[in-house]
Amino acid sequence: MTHYTHKRVSVLRLIAGLFRALISFLNAWPLILMVAFFVSPISPHLRWSYTYHNASQNTRIYHACRYLGARGYVHYKRGSSCPLIVMIDRRKI
Repeated sequence: MTHYTHKRVSVLRLIAGLFRALISFLNAWPLILMVAFFVSPISPHLRWSYTYHNASQNTRIYHACRYLGARGYVHYKRGSSCPLIVMIDRRKI
């Protein structure tokens, strides 16, 4: 003779365990974001310095842009502008 098992209770325990795992994952999201910031090759960079010359009254032509990111300084030239914050893929530099 077999014993009676509560199948609904075991399914509910599985769902409750999944919710607990989700809650513990959401509690650690700042740590996960910091790890992703240092591990990812694509990250935001802040403009540190730049050089330019005036082409006309209202137009600047940028020669070099230097950005500060998670892995140090990056010399990056992206055209005619040097935005304050830019997403740089370190694999393509």
